[in-house]
Amino acid sequence: LKARADHEPTTAVAAMPPAARSAARTSSLYASPPDRIAIIGTGVIGASWAALFAARGFDVVGMVRNEHEAKLFAAAASEAWVRLRARGIAREAAPTRIRHVFSIEECCAGAVYVQESVPENLRLKQQVVAQIDAACPRGVLIGTSSSFLSASLISLSCAVDPSRVVTVHPSLPAWDNFVEVFSSEPSHVARLVDLLDCQLGMDVVPLGRESHGHVLNAMLLSLATTSALLIRSGVCSAAEADRAASHMGKLMYAGGGGSANYVGLIGGGKLDGVVAIATDGYTNVPLGMLGSAVTAVFGHGLLGRALLWLLQLLHAPLSLLEGWLHPMRAIQTYFLSPCLDEYRRLGGGDALCHRILQRVIALDSADNLPPLSD
Repeated sequence: LKARADHEPTTAVAAMPPAARSAARTSSLYASPPDRIAIIGTGVIGASWAALFAARGFDVVGMVRNEHEAKLFAAAASEAWVRLRARGIAREAAPTRIRHVFSIEECCAGAVYVQESVPENLRLKQQVVAQIDAACPRGVLIGTSSSFLSASLISLSCAVDPSRVVTVHPSLPAWDNFVEVFSSEPSHVARLVDLLDCQLGMDVVPLGRESHGHVLNAMLLSLATTSALLIRSGVCSAAEADRAASHMGKLMYAGGGGSANYVGLIGGGKLDGVVAIATDGYTNVPLGMLGSAVTAVFGHGLLGRALLWLLQLLHAPLSLLEGWLHPMRAIQTYFLSPCLDEYRRLGGGDALCHRILQRVIALDSADNLPPLSD
């Protein structure tokens, strides 16, 4: 997703081309005395955040409730540190910039940014974020790693400044550098880009509006739900579903996402091509799903075949619609036209398809990848 116009970062670094932005990150990581980052919620995600901030030169303070939580926090942060070192992000042998305290007030004292990562429970998040809001001076942003809940919901209990509670949802900070952010205040988005992109080196996606699951988890939920249904209904095993997802992921990675694949590889570089395929696919959803249900329940005997003939007869009027008269075509054109814009932005045509092919070949020849099983 692209940020909407009123959410576009306006900072100088955000406007740089990718190579210059990368150089700016490298030169600015340790250019000034380290600022203090507060981490509230010290599980896997919170500890990963702590390790990433520490690896980039920040002093990190995590809030724990007791010594047992302190030990768990230290262990999780050390585990994340090992992964960051393997990725070339952490330099030191151990995360010496991370410490813990036992209250939100002490944790937030002097912090320039607060990252909340407590469990996905609305009431708990509201209570914790309200305490953070009361403890922090005005102007300090409070990022929530909420997987599905919106920052607007979470900030309802805040009395000082609810607008500074912003969505800052990563994938897995120790494993990957993706993060999606949202705030209704453009200045907050610009500050988040400065912090997360320019200082942490993350791939920041500013969202145009709030949405359940944001982008990453909404797409992941769709994949996980579909996979589970396919497995439990006997269509395939878990291993076979994983193989299909891996191949889909390879093409998605090679094409830089869906747009180049939808329009370039599937649609032949034209919107009409991918719209026609999508129209056929969605038009046949009722027939395909009901047909599969019929054979699952009644088998492939005379009764099953008779019911399939009946379904085909009922579906025939819709299948007779052709060309621009097809209502599904207009729907697919509306939803897929942004993909054509992105395809064109990437260069489009044979040159783009050639670059995708080279990336596929590189992935195919990655023989140095270690096997997942022993």
